[in-house]
Amino acid sequence: MENTGNLPSLDNDSFDWRRFIKQTVLRTLCWVFAIVVFGTISDQGYYSPTSKTNGTCMFNNNECACSYAVGVGVLAFVACVVFPILDVIISKISSATAKERIVKGDLAFSAAMTFLWFICFCVLLNQWTRTNSEYVMADAARAAVAFSFFSIITWVCLTYNSQKIFLKNYIYIYIYIYIYIYIYIYIYIYIYTYIYTYIYSFFVF
Repeated sequence: MENTGNLPSLDNDSFDWRRFIKQTVLRTLCWVFAIVVFGTISDQGYYSPTSKTNGTCMFNNNECACSYAVGVGVLAFVACVVFPILDVIISKISSATAKERIVKGDLAFSAAMTFLWFICFCVLLNQWTRTNSEYVMADAARAAVAFSFFSIITWVCLTYNSQKIFLKNYIYIYIYIYIYIYIYIYIYIYIYTYIYTYIYSFFVF
């Protein structure tokens, strides 16, 4: 049996329920915030002064702003469904390398989503400050901007937790690698110095 450290396990003795609940609560919040953002824009984010069809984006008529926010929201929605499942079934994976890849993937994806939500918030806020139309539903626009900002906070928390899990479970691998390299270099230098000194003394004396 490979050492799994403190990664989630289905055994009652090793399953970290506190960490799992914390992660699940944060992902639930991310899930809800994502629904608010892309749901609000998809339902009320497009308007037309003359008819309800062929509407334009309420954020300064910028189609890219609405499309980007909806895309990020849908991506976050799907991720918040997939990663909790991975948290549970990760203990059934026997390969330590596969587990490490999942943890790294969770960390990298959380960091990427934090950056994407930050861009989303900046774009929506910038376009909303330039919007001046009586046909726009202001409450829907403000909700999209506000919950995109809340998403930054929740994904930052997820990134921090994922980083703690990674460092707690896998940092020793890199420490061993560095120690091994250091010892190898030290032994190589010692042997090289010894051989060089021996050869030098042999020819000199």
